[in-house]
Amino acid sequence: MGPLNRLCRSSGDGDAFRVVKINCGFDHHGYGGNLTTTTKYNLVTFLPKALFEQYRRVANIYFTVAAALSLTTFSPVRPWTTWTPLAIVLGISLIKEAIEDYKRYKADKEMNSRVVHVLDHATGAFEQRRWLDVVVGDIVRIDRNEFIPADLLLLSSETEEGTCYIETMNLDGETNLKIKTALDQTKELTSDTVQGFRAEVHCEGPNAKLYQFSGNLVMHPAGMKEVTIPLSASMILLRGCSLRNTDHVFGAVIFAGHDTKVFQNATSPPSKRSSIEHVVDKIIILMFAVLFLMCLITAIVFAVWTRDKYPAHWYLRPSLEELQYQPSNAAVTAVISFLVAFVLYGYLIPISLYVSLEIVKVVQSMVFIAFDRDMYHADSDTPAMARTSNLNEDLGMVNTVLSDKTGTLTRNVMEFFKCSIAGTSYGAGITEIERSNAARHGKVLPSNDNPNAAKHRERFFNFYDNRMMEGAWTQSADAPSIELFLRLLAICHTVIPEGPADPTAIKYEAESPDEAALVVAAKALGFFFFKRTNTTVTVRERTPRGVHDVEYEVLNILEFDSTRKRMSVIVQDPSQRILMFCKGADTVIYDRLDHAHPQNVQLKELTSKHMEEYGSAGLRTLCLSYSELDPAFYQEWNAKYMEAKTSLQDRDKKLGEVSELVECKLRLLGCTAIEDKLQEGVPQCIKKLAEAGIRLWVLTGDKMETAINIGFACSLITEEMQQFVITAYFKEVDELEAAGRVEEAAQLANSRVEQQLDQAKISMTQAGTSMEYALIIDGKALSYALSPRLKQTFLEVGLKCQAVVCCRVSPLQKAQVTSLVKEHGDVTLAIGDGANDVGMIQQAHIGVGISGEEGMQAVMASDFAIAQFRFLTPLLLVHGRWSYKRIARMICFFFYKNLLFGVTIFAYNAFTNFSGQYIYNDVYMTLFNVIFTALTPIVIGIFDRDVDRELGLKYPALYRQGQKNTYFNFWAITGWLATSLLQCAIIMVLVLVGCYPTMIDREGGDPFTMYEVGVLMFSIIIVTVHFQVAMVEEQFTWIHHFSLWASTLIWWVFLICFNYFPLWLSADLYYLFIGVVGASPQYWLMVLLVPVACLLPDFFFRSVRRHIFPSEHQLVQEEQVKLMREGKRNKSGVALPTQPAGTSGLVLHLFDRSKQHNTGFVPPYDPQSRYYNFVATETTGKPSEALQPTSIRNPVLTHLDQEMTKVTGNPYREKRTSSMLASQPQSAGGDGINGTTVMSPPGVPGAILTGGSNVTVPLQQVENPLNTSQDAAIMATYVAAMR
Repeated sequence: MGPLNRLCRSSGDGDAFRVVKINCGFDHHGYGGNLTTTTKYNLVTFLPKALFEQYRRVANIYFTVAAALSLTTFSPVRPWTTWTPLAIVLGISLIKEAIEDYKRYKADKEMNSRVVHVLDHATGAFEQRRWLDVVVGDIVRIDRNEFIPADLLLLSSETEEGTCYIETMNLDGETNLKIKTALDQTKELTSDTVQGFRAEVHCEGPNAKLYQFSGNLVMHPAGMKEVTIPLSASMILLRGCSLRNTDHVFGAVIFAGHDTKVFQNATSPPSKRSSIEHVVDKIIILMFAVLFLMCLITAIVFAVWTRDKYPAHWYLRPSLEELQYQPSNAAVTAVISFLVAFVLYGYLIPISLYVSLEIVKVVQSMVFIAFDRDMYHADSDTPAMARTSNLNEDLGMVNTVLSDKTGTLTRNVMEFFKCSIAGTSYGAGITEIERSNAARHGKVLPSNDNPNAAKHRERFFNFYDNRMMEGAWTQSADAPSIELFLRLLAICHTVIPEGPADPTAIKYEAESPDEAALVVAAKALGFFFFKRTNTTVTVRERTPRGVHDVEYEVLNILEFDSTRKRMSVIVQDPSQRILMFCKGADTVIYDRLDHAHPQNVQLKELTSKHMEEYGSAGLRTLCLSYSELDPAFYQEWNAKYMEAKTSLQDRDKKLGEVSELVECKLRLLGCTAIEDKLQEGVPQCIKKLAEAGIRLWVLTGDKMETAINIGFACSLITEEMQQFVITAYFKEVDELEAAGRVEEAAQLANSRVEQQLDQAKISMTQAGTSMEYALIIDGKALSYALSPRLKQTFLEVGLKCQAVVCCRVSPLQKAQVTSLVKEHGDVTLAIGDGANDVGMIQQAHIGVGISGEEGMQAVMASDFAIAQFRFLTPLLLVHGRWSYKRIARMICFFFYKNLLFGVTIFAYNAFTNFSGQYIYNDVYMTLFNVIFTALTPIVIGIFDRDVDRELGLKYPALYRQGQKNTYFNFWAITGWLATSLLQCAIIMVLVLVGCYPTMIDREGGDPFTMYEVGVLMFSIIIVTVHFQVAMVEEQFTWIHHFSLWASTLIWWVFLICFNYFPLWLSADLYYLFIGVVGASPQYWLMVLLVPVACLLPDFFFRSVRRHIFPSEHQLVQEEQVKLMREGKRNKSGVALPTQPAGTSGLVLHLFDRSKQHNTGFVPPYDPQSRYYNFVATETTGKPSEALQPTSIRNPVLTHLDQEMTKVTGNPYREKRTSSMLASQPQSAGGDGINGTTVMSPPGVPGAILTGGSNVTVPLQQVENPLNTSQDAAIMATYVAAMR
């Protein structure tokens, strides 16, 4: 009982450290329970918290203050007329919040009420309990297909190996199963024996690291020494996952409720607001300033008039000295007059703007984007998905796209393609990149398909060389090196084999497709890995000595991560030799080679040359090396390793330091080359984005040669571009580093990077905009370029380039580069497919995730999700451009109509000496925003369209209107507001003159009174604002017609109906329309003529501008109309030919930005191509401390740790159209020319220029784009105007 009593003693709680006593019945005070809530409100806090959220909008605060002032005796309007629209707007928002929170409440209730079998400490039997009753330290039993209620330490499973399969769909979006493994010391626990199990778990406190866990299991076996066993993430079952393909497992609760990792990660994503929303905030502040100024003018003028003129007007009975009319106290009069005006002029602020915007954005994103068939990927059954509706308009304003490469531009479909062993290159295939580069230079490469290669081809393997196949390598002079090379491929990994020991039937589950490809290559070449236990791997080896099954004891596995960039496995072979196999990036392996070993001296240069060749072919390379360890050295090192392995503080750092001690003095074996094919449509997509003026920055971990050649293959880099290569690898720097003078080496590298950036900047300045540029920079140089001293220069150079490629970058550097470009003011879009792209995606204005081979982490952190990179074209050039124009026009219309309406109130009040008299009835004043003009702006925001989808894609340069913010810049907004002021002046003059009170137009002899004038003026405003929209609309549908005519008609329906309302409600409208206004011919005449007078100036201005200074989209509209007239296109815009015979030469000249060179042929995507059905959970780093998107630790590593802790066992344990014109190829005449122009920019050390020191730009024969004399005349006028 001694050990048991000691195990069950209480322990303190700490955030950084936790002690959990398993199955002791101990109440872990301070540890959270398993009750979870995700709701934002409860019955008590709903109203105050929800209202607080609404009052974060300044406009709502203003309307509430104005409504409160309407309750005072001096309010010019009835209180309910100000409270009603406020209640409608707030009510809609509160109802929406309540519905959403109620859904969360129901989900929480269902979750907390689930049942699970929990071991009762007192009875020793399992009983059903609700999830909310589970506590830390409980032992629970999870049955097949059940969800896991808390974070558990896996104790045992039904299987002999103690393994189980977990689906993490609710956690990270991945549907493939993960293997979890119990400790050897606990895997044999059953329902009968688990009740007697007692232990302690010493581990880290609750944190958000989904794929990391540091802790130890402390056991006290009877009569034995205390045993401490290291724990890792592969033994932890996380809440939210479900058990698959396993009958049941037993687990101990370590974290419960909100302490679980899934809840620790449930932080709100970064709050993102569109650029237009920020401008809207500024406009509203401006409108408040205008409102304040109008109120101030009203207060001052009325106070002065009351003091000086009011006493002389005896009929107003000034002797009464009412509070708001005191000639003797002008200050009080001014204050009250200010408050009256504050209520009266409130219609300047569009109260329904935010609600209307939310409706429009939801439809744009959740309907138009989500249901777009052009962005649906049939092979994976994946539609586009908008995870937020806040950023739709920003999709039409993107200046820079920052993209990952692997899995984003490429398919992340890996095939073993070539290799270099002992200085000899093997493999005869030709990659897509090589064919593309050859095609770009006018060459056609032979297929090189060997008839014998087909029978060896399989998933992950596309290699053939008769010197290697079918055991032919055993006769080679380099057979010993090849044998070691293949043995390393078969052993140095964490792959798990499944199925029979048959090369044709076995399946491999790997953490990455690269690793699977290497193991399959070893199998195909004679080293068949088919069995793995906790501490051994078995390989069927075909060597010069025959075929034998060889078992290797795995002593240690040093894991791969983005910092180490390598992986090592230490094994003991049957002859008791201790070998370490290491594979990783060439820069990392070369730094750790034994430079004195003759094998390394001989192979380094040859292997480097082969890696450059492979990189130029677009292949992913990996260096392989090994070393033989002395047993005494290994025992000493292993003690340090186990000490670091069981440490609870800085475990990863300590393991890294210990690993450096053994990963040294390596012997080079060679390298592998794996092909990752381009996605379908990537070159065409990149070309479209470039024509749209969008810069593309590719951030990749590949070698520079690989990145450059893939850049050429996908049209990112072209022959016309001047390339600047920035590197930090210099001989002098390497020598200083080798001598241990690290600081001096860093200073020298920094100065060299600075020189290269300065020289590139000077060269660009001298050449101007006559050339296009591409910048290529490696990861080491990038670390210096991102320093505070150089980052501005790096940014200036990068922004002048059409393409930027950053090589060998870490996830953190991806986020830093994105942040740098974002700070410049460019609208940035980051796109990636893996967890290592999460930091970049969250840092950019817009994050786009690709649901690819690396799981769903990027998608879950993104704002929009698509299945293929090519879907960026419709997402940006169609939906983005439309959303930007729609929302910009919608918001401008809101402020236009409100300013027009509000200023008429101010102007009429001025005629009454700012006494607070209003001309309109307060009822229809209230309904102006929420009824009479509510539908039209929503229709604009949802259905407005300038040109059809096909023409928008045909002329990508139309996208530049959004980049320049053409429709929502200072002049565009000013134009709308100036139009409203001009129309207000026209309405006031014509109405007040036309309705002069001495004029009589009825038989009864009644003149126009204030009430009739108010109805007339309001009718004119309703007609004017709707016909203003009709004038600027560019494509009409029946929905547009319905919104315009219905919104106008509903005003007169209201007037007719309101005649019959009680007098106390209708007030001055009581029988006014039917009895007086409706029967007046003058009313109908002015309703017809005054709006025409209001619209004529704007109509004239727009017509002149369209004919003399047409916008780009207006030119395309002319083509669209012409096609429709010729019957080549229907009204819905279908059946557009690629290049219609009647296409205007002018339009083609403006928008055709095709290059002079064919940038290469990429084979079409084959939907039947093989895909990789493996456990793809590899990640490559952490962009931020909070996310920690690192790889799940493979259970292979866990098995090994368990064996090493046994008491006994083995001791080795981017100006408008003019800019488009400038980009066109110029000909010397109508006949065109063929030739080459050679430009010699100044020499730039450290920069690689296309064609050596000169830039050679081949020119091709082009047809004269001005096909007719009419086109020529238009062009001459247009160019002259632009100049």
